Amino acid sequence: MLFNNIIEKRIVKDGAHRSVLEMPADDYNKVYNGQYSEEIALEIINHHFERRGDDGRPTDIQIEHEDDSNMVKIYANINYLGNDHTRYGRR
Repeated sequence: MLFNNIIEKRIVKDGAHRSVLEMPADDYNKVYNGQYSEEIALEIINHHFERRGDDGRPTDIQIEHEDDSNMVKIYANINYLGNDHTRYGRR
């Protein structure tokens, strides 16, 4: 699964990082057939971070798609404190 149309927004407040990934619902639904779950959102955000070389660890993941919007949004808190560089592909 490869999404080329992801827009990432980062918010850093008091040392806490928050990420929002946005992608067209049409692209998302070609892969996931309208299924929305935190497990899928985790898969997408981990893959996105891996491609960027980002070793943040996402927590509190939420996925959102409103019927009147053509965008899927994934929200996550990103943990960097005490991070020993995540190894992608290892579960």
